[in-house]
Amino acid sequence: MPNKQRVLLTDTVGFLRKLPHTLIESFKATLEEVSEADLLIHIVDLSHLRVDEQMEAVDRVVKELDAYGKQTLIVFNKIDKLANREVIDSYLKRFPGSVAISARTGEGVNQLVQALEGALSSWRLRSRFRIPANESALIAEIHRVGHVLELRYDENDALIVAHVPPDLAQKLDRYADASGS
Repeated sequence: MPNKQRVLLTDTVGFLRKLPHTLIESFKATLEEVSEADLLIHIVDLSHLRVDEQMEAVDRVVKELDAYGKQTLIVFNKIDKLANREVIDSYLKRFPGSVAISARTGEGVNQLVQALEGALSSWRLRSRFRIPANESALIAEIHRVGHVLELRYDENDALIVAHVPPDLAQKLDRYADASGS
């Protein structure tokens, strides 16, 4: 991301209206990423005549995958195909925090990037850790998964200030350094 935050973005199969349960089962491996994700990005074809039905279909499948309630960024795409721009404003008001883009023309993509940065920063925590220097694998994981803001060594410890995702923060809980030194 422009703010130097690293992300892993994966795409799943598209959801169809009235997706048969057997089809959901066959795509389980791909769709499992939905329940593992920190953030869902729901891309909606705003030019489609049944846009609301399509959105409801996605919501149903997300519920079936036990991922309902996860932080979701709704992205209304294909705004370049709309003659009536009021439709865009209407959907953006109905779904606060959503963005409207045209993947074809690039319109709105900067707002999408900003929205992603904002959404992702809400689950990344600025934390301070005191980790024994001999825990090199853990220090490497912080560098790989998190965003290290500060690193210095004090005697036998690495003092690290970093943004880390919640699951890593939980793993590092015993190394939390509240002293600020």
